[in-house]
Amino acid sequence: DGATGIARKFHLPELLIGATVVSIGTTLPEVMVSTTSALTGHGEIAYGNAIGSVICNTALIAALTVAIRPGVIDKKTLRTPVLFFFTAAVIYAGVAYFTGYFSRPVGVVLLLIFVVYMIVTVKQMKSNPEQAAEVEEAEENGNSISKNIGLLVIGAALIAVGANLLVDNGTLIAQALGVPESVIALTFVALGTSLPELVTAITSLAKGHGALSLGNVIGA
Repeated sequence: DGATGIARKFHLPELLIGATVVSIGTTLPEVMVSTTSALTGHGEIAYGNAIGSVICNTALIAALTVAIRPGVIDKKTLRTPVLFFFTAAVIYAGVAYFTGYFSRPVGVVLLLIFVVYMIVTVKQMKSNPEQAAEVEEAEENGNSISKNIGLLVIGAALIAVGANLLVDNGTLIAQALGVPESVIALTFVALGTSLPELVTAITSLAKGHGALSLGNVIGA
């Protein structure tokens, strides 16, 4: 609700809002889990969670979005997120395959790619305001920008807390059953931290915002 409210207020394409604002919010659990894992010496969980979440986002959530609400995609709007998605994936896979080691400079390079992505996407938003008639009509919902931002922040925070609880307790159960750490990360932890994207996708689809749902998956 907060994200679509912001999109309407500034006449921005929902797909771009999904690929930036919403995706950062729904990616908070991955950030929290991977950072905590790395700091506590559980590198396998950190990397496994990151890779597993990408698989869940593309093979499960994007697939559900397209299967439930197929539709025409604005290629121009989608071009930037997809380009950065594949660039980051190629670097990540290339480093893993050819060196077998993730060094700090690689992390810095990937972070810089993320910063450039956000800058380019925001510029793209400003130069391509949404002109759709339904956006004009929906703007009369009466929500102020501060309320929309508040809804967005509260939603993201609650999502992060819920996913973190699920991951923490799910990991303990899996470890008690003797499942290897890397397997836990690639499956249970990845699925757990991808639940926000799944919930956001289902909610967006139920409210008729298919572009927001797909944008969120790509941005995440």
